[in-house]
Amino acid sequence: MGNAWILLPLPGTVTASSTAPGYQPGYVLNDYAGVIWKSVAGATADLIIDLGADTNVDSLLLFGCDGAPAATTLQVTAATAAQGAGFGSTSYAGAAAPLLAGSVMPVNGRGIALWQAPAGGIPVSRYVRLRFAGLGGGQAAVGRLVIGKRIQLERNYGNGGSFGVRDLGSLDFSPRGVLLRRRAAKLRTLTLTFSNIRKDEVEAITKPLLERIGNTEMIGLVVDPAEDPQRQNRCYFGPLVGDLANTRRNAAAWEAKVNLVSLF
Repeated sequence: MGNAWILLPLPGTVTASSTAPGYQPGYVLNDYAGVIWKSVAGATADLIIDLGADTNVDSLLLFGCDGAPAATTLQVTAATAAQGAGFGSTSYAGAAAPLLAGSVMPVNGRGIALWQAPAGGIPVSRYVRLRFAGLGGGQAAVGRLVIGKRIQLERNYGNGGSFGVRDLGSLDFSPRGVLLRRRAAKLRTLTLTFSNIRKDEVEAITKPLLERIGNTEMIGLVVDPAEDPQRQNRCYFGPLVGDLANTRRNAAAWEAKVNLVSLF
């Protein structure tokens, strides 16, 4: 098991090698789960992210990878500002790997991809190319791209995490006992308690992070990044809800709780 990590999305601009009408590449950077990018049908498709300047990145998540064949692979290539977006030369070229983060699909059927830089990281880069191959005449699709440098504390969250669901529908009965039911989306929820955070981590990492995102900005969160068939179900993206506090438990440890509602 690996320590959980958080990924704060970096801004940027996105282009694609092909785009189906109505599914623009820039849609992968908005927070609307139903507004997605989709390529035209073919064997391969590329998404190219321009981060604006050479930037330290080591992780990315792709949510809403809908309908991709099981054989689809993802290859991540990066280039510096000096090397340019043509990718004639690169600062990093990874091997193609299975697109989906694990073999067990989420209940909602919306696939999730995860990439982590190799040990030692990759050089700072401005351009990142995501190549989807093995589409077999199908279309690549992405609902939300989250790319950046992960935040991973030295000590993992404590036992007793809560993994639940927020049902946006309702069920009631009329005065005559007739069932009144309104079905709606059911969003995954997550509660983790990091109860052994060091003071320097609070001051340098968790406190600035909470002050920056509040209850309105989105984060990616991976409960356990180790390879596993269930890893798709361990990836979340959404806002934090409830209290945003760092609590001093004793002289040596601080505590912070993460309560998240996932859009995917």
